[in-house]
Amino acid sequence: MGSVQIRRKTGSGPTATDITSINTRMNAEDTHSTAGTSNPIRVPTTGTNYSYWATAQLYYTGTDTGTINNLEWFTDGANGLGTGVTLVVSPANSYVEATGTPGTTGTQLLLAAHAGLTGTPTNAFAYVTGAALALGGSVTDPSSQDVGSAVVLQVEVASAAAAGATPQETMTFRYDSTIS
Repeated sequence: MGSVQIRRKTGSGPTATDITSINTRMNAEDTHSTAGTSNPIRVPTTGTNYSYWATAQLYYTGTDTGTINNLEWFTDGANGLGTGVTLVVSPANSYVEATGTPGTTGTQLLLAAHAGLTGTPTNAFAYVTGAALALGGSVTDPSSQDVGSAVVLQVEVASAAAAGATPQETMTFRYDSTIS
């Protein structure tokens, strides 16, 4: 029997990294890292700087019978990132490589910048267990493949933010499965 993973996609390939049981840092670069600090998001003197957007998607590894559906994503509802730091999210039906100025800011996550988005990016902390972000798609009789829509996330850092690393946040994917 196979298993479901959470994979972060980066780069032009894209490269898919299993982040199921680890953290993934969002910086001003399009790479997966658990602790990289070489390209932080700079606190601007005015306005807002952005992380490169991060794309995460469920992936089924193995070949089995059954269905995975009713995909959802949510947070604990509390922004613990600190003053001046927010997190936005949108579902996406396709991958688009993140761009920006490494070590300073990513390109702002907007419908015009990311053709795969299915909605306008909104406050990620508005999505909680009882009011999760519904993700499109399902898979029947999977055979090592992506499952449903991805979530695309971006950290926004305003001039009111303090310099330094922010605390970690936990995000959850939930789904129904009849895989046996």
